[in-house]
Amino acid sequence: MEESDEKEEGGKAMTKVSIRTGSVEGFFGNAREAALKADRGDDFDEKVTISFEDPYQMLLLLSAGRRRIMMEVMKKPQTVQDLANILNRNRTTIVKEIRFLEQKGLLSRKKGETSENRGEVFFEAVAPKIELVAMLG
Repeated sequence: MEESDEKEEGGKAMTKVSIRTGSVEGFFGNAREAALKADRGDDFDEKVTISFEDPYQMLLLLSAGRRRIMMEVMKKPQTVQDLANILNRNRTTIVKEIRFLEQKGLLSRKKGETSENRGEVFFEAVAPKIELVAMLG
């Protein structure tokens, strides 16, 4: 079963919401696949879908601070210090949130490649679009 809805609020399009049925095994399989692609440096599909059996777990993932981090790294890869400056938050909090998002399969890390940023660690989203779905029932 899949239901989708897209609404406008204050002139801005809201995120598409999908509700599906699935299994825990399917969720972890998708997350592993995305992480392996990121590790290999493979191109991603337009979106990655991550499913949650418990809607509460999805809500925990979507805290305001984590959403802001995800929005920034989806624009372009960022360092911890970049994110701390952009979001006006301390580095310790950013590191904690990045670790959580990495464990959930939403972020990957890469080393800087130019002479100006060689050795710096950048964080990026695992795909240009990420769809989060909660399992109900």
